Amino acid sequence: LNPIRQVLFRGHRSRQDSFNESVKPVYLGLTDLLLKQAETIQDEEARKRKLIEARDTMEMLKTAELEDFFADECVTAMKGQKTTLERTPPQTAVLYPIMLPDYLALLLILPDGIKYVRVPVPWEKIRDTVTEYRKLLQNRANNRFLYKSQQLSEWIIRPLEAELAAQKIHTLLVAPDGPLRLIPFSTLHDGEHFLIEKYAVGTIPAISLTNLEPFDKENFNILIGGLSEGRQGFSPLPSVKAELRDIRKIMDAKVVIQDKDYTIDNLTHEFKSDAYSILHIATHGVFGGTPDQSFLLAYEEKLTMDRLENLISLSKFREKKVELLTLSACQTALGNERAALGLAGVAVKAGVKGVIATLWFVDDEATSVAIREFYRQLRKPGLSKAQAMQNVQKKLISQRRYWHPLYWGPFLVIGNWL
Repeated sequence: LNPIRQVLFRGHRSRQDSFNESVKPVYLGLTDLLLKQAETIQDEEARKRKLIEARDTMEMLKTAELEDFFADECVTAMKGQKTTLERTPPQTAVLYPIMLPDYLALLLILPDGIKYVRVPVPWEKIRDTVTEYRKLLQNRANNRFLYKSQQLSEWIIRPLEAELAAQKIHTLLVAPDGPLRLIPFSTLHDGEHFLIEKYAVGTIPAISLTNLEPFDKENFNILIGGLSEGRQGFSPLPSVKAELRDIRKIMDAKVVIQDKDYTIDNLTHEFKSDAYSILHIATHGVFGGTPDQSFLLAYEEKLTMDRLENLISLSKFREKKVELLTLSACQTALGNERAALGLAGVAVKAGVKGVIATLWFVDDEATSVAIREFYRQLRKPGLSKAQAMQNVQKKLISQRRYWHPLYWGPFLVIGNWL
């Protein structure tokens, strides 16, 4: 299927769900077969090879899903060297939670190889739990989210805890599939602690689509843009002015494009004039079920995903490329898996190594507090982006006002976490 899939869809996509109905089940069916074969193999090396084959099938599926979402077979082809990973860096693990019809498969890549755990929970039960959990996370009136949070943690995290502890894992990267893209794994609760209190957590679209070069903290140039005024039917973001001012100071930024100056033309001019390694955008961002419904608000226009890709591609042939894109006020449609897929794939589409973004729109003040603190943490030597965000989220959890995951949960480190 993989060699002919591009021919099947090139230039022709009749219905939004034809991929999920006709193509995705083939990849999942093959993954299911490979995992069942692995369960019967006694030889450890042969079993590991079969598990890697199952993982690689899911990697192909994730690539295919992004190409389908962005209706662009080139979106994953031109993003540089493909990454393969059979062992992770020290104290780092990559988790593939794979929802299959009758069970949940947990594939865990560790510094010493790959592990597999089968959890007997059917697809529908996980989907229903995740859907309800996402709704509860966005309701600060009570703590009813905790029951669903602990249920999901019991299925997804607890079976792996002994292995994670034995290998002293401090960073857990998740390549979620299907409905699991709708929730931030950092918010899962074991009855005593949130997952983020134990691990730095990152989200990757697929390891093969993730650049593993560490972030250069010594030589960076940041372009800051934002919109505090209410425009095009969107509400004002009053905290943005102070956010941009403080980030300029923390990151020693030379250029800030704000409010009426925050236009696509001015952003383009800046990218043509100078080389930037960080782009920070503080404005309403919407991720809908299609690329056409996904955009970042500018003063007069909307910055679509295609326009964002074109903007960032201006740095493609420079020595200094855009490494980090921060979107500090974006949201995905509640319960829309394709919207969450689009957000997860924004780093790949935009051609940047990593993205900081939010799954839902947070209290304006809490967002500004979190983003300021993220950059302060990022400047510290020896901290990865995932660890910087972990420190931010732990700090918010420690304050009674912001303890509820509504405030800190939606912040995601997507793609490169280093």
